[in-house]
Amino acid sequence: MATGPKVATSPLEVLNNDGTRAAPIWNKYWGPIICGGLGFLGVVAANWAIRRPLMSGIQTHVLVTAGGAAIGKYVDDYRNEYLAERDAVFRHYVDLHPGDFPEFARKKYSEVLEPWVPIR
Repeated sequence: MATGPKVATSPLEVLNNDGTRAAPIWNKYWGPIICGGLGFLGVVAANWAIRRPLMSGIQTHVLVTAGGAAIGKYVDDYRNEYLAERDAVFRHYVDLHPGDFPEFARKKYSEVLEPWVPIR
């Protein structure tokens, strides 16, 4: 029998990452790659707009790409810190008000979905 991910039974378990959910590798690099790529394409578009060879001034391409990657890394780190602080506030609130967050009731799909009859 296949085993899937552990199903949370309480709201506090939803907010806690006990190491079972690993972030995808792509999440670490998406910000710098996207921002660096946009910087590179911006320089290429600027060269095209002023009718210069697209790769002329290669030092500009390198500097803007590196600057864009640095900005992307900074924004990604800021976002991660913000989300970690937000989750900590949520966990603290759930700890202080356990009566407002009862245990989850397990339901079957037949209890959640409405009956469906095809109409022709």
